Amino acid sequence: MKIKNFLIIFFTILIIVGSSIPGNNMPSNYFFKSDKLLHILEYFIFGYLLITSLYNKSIYPFYLTLFIGVTFALADEIYQSTVFGRFSSFYDVIADTIGLILSIIFYKKIYKIINI
Repeated sequence: MKIKNFLIIFFTILIIVGSSIPGNNMPSNYFFKSDKLLHILEYFIFGYLLITSLYNKSIYPFYLTLFIGVTFALADEIYQSTVFGRFSSFYDVIADTIGLILSIIFYKKIYKIINI
């Protein structure tokens, strides 16, 4: 298994584990209080990992990254609503989508700089 695929699987499991923490066990420091920033950051990383894995395997890696990422974000929010003390939020999916879009923009800019 290539390292890129391992990282995607590892990070996906990490997101699921984070979503599995019951609401009363959530850390109470400042970083976790601004959960929309956390969503943007985690899906930025997730999107970047997806793009790097899909770039040479698909004609439309950016659209595929967005589709897979948003689908996973929706599934994760539905799952999270089943965890005690947690709830799903459409705003979390929006923050996740922003993170994915930022990762696509970042990858395009970095790729452009590298190939100049």
